[in-house]
Amino acid sequence: MDLKLLMLAALLVWTTGCGLTGDPTGPGDIERRTEILLESDEGLEKAVRIDSLVWRPFPPQLGFEDEIQATEGTFSALFINLTEQDLQVRYDLRFYDREDFLVDAFIPFGQPVRLSSREILPVEGVFRIRSTDPRDLERLAIMRLFARVAKPEN
Repeated sequence: MDLKLLMLAALLVWTTGCGLTGDPTGPGDIERRTEILLESDEGLEKAVRIDSLVWRPFPPQLGFEDEIQATEGTFSALFINLTEQDLQVRYDLRFYDREDFLVDAFIPFGQPVRLSSREILPVEGVFRIRSTDPRDLERLAIMRLFARVAKPEN
């Protein structure tokens, strides 16, 4: 076996065994999930679908005691206009711990998102969550995307 290949395999086994490739944000017993809640103007109830919502928090940035703690992460989703008309979507991300308590909310930049007729638009970005209790950031379990669909403002 080639020495480089053997070293690469050993490194892979070591990092996996040490937990370096696992979830860096907290205890392994937390199952992270997503939820989507859509509100619409009258007549637009089934006009937009949001699909493939994913979030990945980074390890918390811990500060001094009594300071606000923070963590960042990435999110992505697909916004799909199912109609023949142009629409707009305003949305925010809300982060909850495993007991379903709100930790923080984040409003992404670049809103409202405008969707042309039948458009499928990937939306992605970086979020920032803050809390006075660092345990809140370690127990993040749910990201809810709240969206409101409307006709475009002129």
